[in-house]
Order: sequence, then structure tokens, then C-alpha cells
Amino acid sequence: MKKLMVLLVLALATVSLAQKSGGILRAGMQTDPVGLDPHTTNATASRNVLENIYDTVVMLDSRGRIVPGLAQSWTVSPNGLTWTFRLRPGVTFHNGDPLKASDVAFSINRIKDPATRSPRVNDFAVVRSITAPNDSTVVMTLSQPFTPLLAKLAFSTNVVVSERVTRENGNDLNKAVIGTGPFRFVEYIPQTRLVVRRWDKYWQKDNQGTQLPYLDGITYTFYPDPAARSTALRAGAVDWIEYVTAADVTTLRRDRNLTVVGGPSANFRALYFNTTREPYNNPKVRQAIAFAIDRRAIVDLALFGTGGIVARGTTIPSGAFAFTNSPYNTRNLAEARRLLAEAGLGSGFTMNLYVTSTYDFLRTPADVIRDNLAEVGIRVNIQAEDWSVYLPKALRSEFDVTLLGTSGQVDPDDYLFNTFHPSSALNLSKYRNDRVTQLLEQGRRVASQAERQRIYTQVQELVLQDSPMVFLFHSAQYSAMNRRVQGFLHFPNTSYLAFRYTWLQ
Repeated sequence: MKKLMVLLVLALATVSLAQKSGGILRAGMQTDPVGLDPHTTNATASRNVLENIYDTVVMLDSRGRIVPGLAQSWTVSPNGLTWTFRLRPGVTFHNGDPLKASDVAFSINRIKDPATRSPRVNDFAVVRSITAPNDSTVVMTLSQPFTPLLAKLAFSTNVVVSERVTRENGNDLNKAVIGTGPFRFVEYIPQTRLVVRRWDKYWQKDNQGTQLPYLDGITYTFYPDPAARSTALRAGAVDWIEYVTAADVTTLRRDRNLTVVGGPSANFRALYFNTTREPYNNPKVRQAIAFAIDRRAIVDLALFGTGGIVARGTTIPSGAFAFTNSPYNTRNLAEARRLLAEAGLGSGFTMNLYVTSTYDFLRTPADVIRDNLAEVGIRVNIQAEDWSVYLPKALRSEFDVTLLGTSGQVDPDDYLFNTFHPSSALNLSKYRNDRVTQLLEQGRRVASQAERQRIYTQVQELVLQDSPMVFLFHSAQYSAMNRRVQGFLHFPNTSYLAFRYTWLQ
């Protein structure tokens, strides 16, 4: 526990010692949240505003390490089946109610409940029971050892909600946004702004003993047009913007009045095939497309060389669990044509590619993909819709092929189980391989990193062989701000938890 507390202090110590409290940060956002109930949304746009209204049991720091959150300590039984969390005292919800262990138990059970329709229902599937023996103690009993448990508890939208507020609002938290985080919800006017203000009773302090957050509040304004966001920043209409386009990174860095923060992030971007639809139910067709796409051209042309790094393996960008020996690392048009011929599609076919028009890194690669596939006789029909329309359809797998990805992962289980296990709501490709399923379930039970690496290497080899996706790149994410914004850090999981430590000069 001492080590964990030291990590939290170190995370806070990265902030300048000259912090000033006060002021409203004006943030320029890419798009509106897609739902305000943290347990039922999987949209990054929702997470980006909700994660500082709510808190999680444990947290991630700016280096991706797990540190205490609402739980100030925890212990694990020798058999790995019983986890006991001690909550920090004095935490209150934004309506003044004290946080109780029963709220934590209620929150995890709500995510687990199929009736909630949470896209992360599998995160806690092995949690057999959650009890609150007293107001400050939570006991989770597992049906089997589950190594990724802390990573799941740290995920930004697996937050703790008020049991009383949830029940009083008919189990719908879209209009009752009340958490324990550093900022309390004030208002949301769709396509205009979302406003939060400082919660004066927030529990967290910096390493000088000053209560966080430093800011008096944040006003999020929505600019779907990337150029409009950059213009608003330069004109002084906003102080900070997210998702600086790859084309603008170099330009904004040259502006002495601005600071650009960011870099490679924990995510993946891929072509998802709906493997239940023809001809994408044929692995040879999927493999052919994988061989035909020029990933380097996507990064260099569509992402201007700054917006990401080429995927050399599957969903995992780097680190001990990454597998980089993909057969598709070298583009091979001859092999693509051979596979299409074997699939009976040697003369080509028309592919409907469904994308969102909202995020440039999920739209501009479609043009390179279209040109690449034309070389092997595949005619790509690009269909684009706004994120608020696109995402619900994509999450229901209402596509032939789509360009999507996910972010926020810290454990290989997040990258692989969520994406490829048949029970996962995020298995949008409807992929099923019984051996992969068995290995993914095994990987959740194993504590040894070496054994997990062996398991997940096998998983990635099988996935690449089956090609339910074409793994394209791992995005780099950048934020830009005027010089008066201080203390904002880039989190590898693309989180904006750094707003807790941000201040205005």
C-alpha cells in the first residue's frame, strides 16, 4: 500500500509548484457526448466529460499505473478469490450524500446486470458477490482468480454512482449526473455546451496539501469541424482543444502562444469485418484485404506522419504483450489477388465501408483504403455519418465493414477479450474461434506475466490467421492550449483525468 501511495504522490508531483486556484477552463471538444449514463455508454466523447464528474474505485496515473481512488487500500486473499477494499473517509456525492460501501457494491452490480445493457458487462462477470459489511468496506468474491480486476475497476466509465439517486431516477442516469468527482454537473445544451463546476468537498489533495481541483470549472463547447476548433483556440474563444488533427500538429507547434501536448496512445484502429455477412464470412476474403492495404500510406498520407504509428501486429500497440510478427506487415498484391480468386471473387466486388465523419483519424484513412483495394478489383463505397448516428449502429454491428477502434486499455485482456470473445458486447465483428475463446478465458485466470504472454501470443497468432479485422494503426492523440493553461498532461490511455491537476496562469 505504501508503494501505491508513493505513486500517487509522484503523479501529483509532476505538476508545477506554482499552481493557482480559480478560473473557468474553456474546452473545445470534438463532439457531443453520446449519453450521460456512464455505465451504458461506450463513447469516448462521453467518457471525456464524465470521468471528472465521477470517480472509480482505483485510478490510473499519467504513466498508466494503478493508484488508489475511492479505495485507499485493498488486500487479496492467498487464493486470489477475495478482494477487500477500504474506502477513504469523508467522500461525498455532489448532492451531499456520503459515499457508502453499498454504493460501490450497487455500482458494480449495475454494470454486471444484463438489464443495464452495459457494453462492459463482461468486465465483472467473474465477480460472484459484492458485499458491504460496513460503510467503509467492500468485499468482492470471485468465482475464479481474475488478474485484470484492478484494470477493470480503473476504467474511466466503470464509475461509482449513488444507489439512492439511481433508484430515484428509474435506473436512468442520463438526466441525473451526480458523482463524487472533482467537478459537479451544471447543465448540458446539446450541440452547444456542457458545463461543470468545482466540487468544493472533493477528497483529493495535491502533494502540498491543497485541495483539488484548482479550476473553478470547465465549459465544454462542441466544434465538430477540426478547423473551427483550431481557429477558436487561436482567436481566444477557447483555452484548450482536443483531437488536434494530424495536419495541424506541426502548425500549432510553431505558434509561440500555444502549447501542444500529446503522443502515442493506448489504442488501436482497424477495419472491422462483420464476419456473419457475405463475403466477409470467408477468411480468404478478409486475408486478401489485409494483404492489399498499405498501412504506411495511411499513416504518412491520411495521418500526415504525425497522427499514429503503423500496426505491426494486432490490437496491442507496444509492450510485453504485443505481437509484431504479422504476415501482413509487407503489402502483397499478388497474394491478395490469389486469395480473392480462390474465394471465387477474382473479378472483384463492391465493398460498403461505413465510417464516421466526426473524427478525422477514422474518416481520412478510408480514402487510402479505397485506392488500395481498387488495385485488386474491390470497389469501395464509402458511407459516412455523424458520430451520434454512426456509433449506435456500429455497436449493433449494423455494417459490412467499418473503420473503428477503441482506447483506454491498460491490460491485454482489455485489448483481446473485449474485442474477440464471443460473449463480449464489443466483439463487433461477431468473431468466434473456440480455441481463441478458451485461451482468452485462461488468460484471465493466470497471474504469471510470462504465462499470460505465452497465452496472448497464441491468441494474436490465431486472430491474425483468421483476420476478423485488418489492424491499421495506433493513433497518436494531441491537445493544444494557450500558454495560460498549465499542468495538463497527456495520459497514454487518452484520459482527461489531468483536468484535476490543470490550472490557469
